[in-house]
Amino acid sequence: MGKLIVLAACVVGTVAVGRLIERHVRTSPAFAIRSITFSGHEQLEEAELLRTSGLAIGQNVFDLAPEDVRDRLGRHPWIASVEVQRRLPGTFTIDVRERRAVAILALEQLYLVGEDGTVFKQLGEEDLVDLPVIVGIPRERFVRDRAYRASVLLEIVALMHDYRGVGLWRREPIAEVHVEADDSLSLYVGEDATYVRLGRGPFRDKLQKIRRVFDALDARETRAAYIYADNVRRPDRVTVRLREERALVASQGAN
Repeated sequence: MGKLIVLAACVVGTVAVGRLIERHVRTSPAFAIRSITFSGHEQLEEAELLRTSGLAIGQNVFDLAPEDVRDRLGRHPWIASVEVQRRLPGTFTIDVRERRAVAILALEQLYLVGEDGTVFKQLGEEDLVDLPVIVGIPRERFVRDRAYRASVLLEIVALMHDYRGVGLWRREPIAEVHVEADDSLSLYVGEDATYVRLGRGPFRDKLQKIRRVFDALDARETRAAYIYADNVRRPDRVTVRLREERALVASQGAN
């Protein structure tokens, strides 16, 4: 019986010591946060990241576990993933991977579309972005039809990827992407908003032909009012109308 009493006393003593140690580390100035470092962010300001994380200089380093900080930051719409490291006695190092917005979707309100083809937040005054605007998508269908929602945005993202790939992105930046009534796509590009009717995908070959059209127009120091690359029967044909001419210009072949 005496041994049991001694053992129980030892257990109680151990628990008490453990609580004293825990109280010490949670209140001691030695474990106050002295450094919070963020990396990987471009869109978000560090002040917003700090506010969202729940951390603060002077706060006890054990108040929030790394997974708590990760969960808090992960709920921010601009953040795709985050890694949090806590180093004693008082340092947090946080690496953020932001979502990359590639377009603005215009429904009844404006939304940001990510490079994965998903809508990740409503556009706010704090979102300083200069991106192509997607118009023409029926809101009711977009909200109701999940398959349509995914396919139309992924197609547009793929189109913009190809547009960049053929060397047109900086040269003739996309102002608007129009989803037509038949689900085909058209663009307004360049400073003078040249209308480019693409039809349906795949788009890369069409865009390469359109690039050659712009090359030819630049050589002539002229601009197009519109470019049609949606001829199903003659996919090698691109039809152009010049701004200073009324007549329809002969189509440009693939060569």
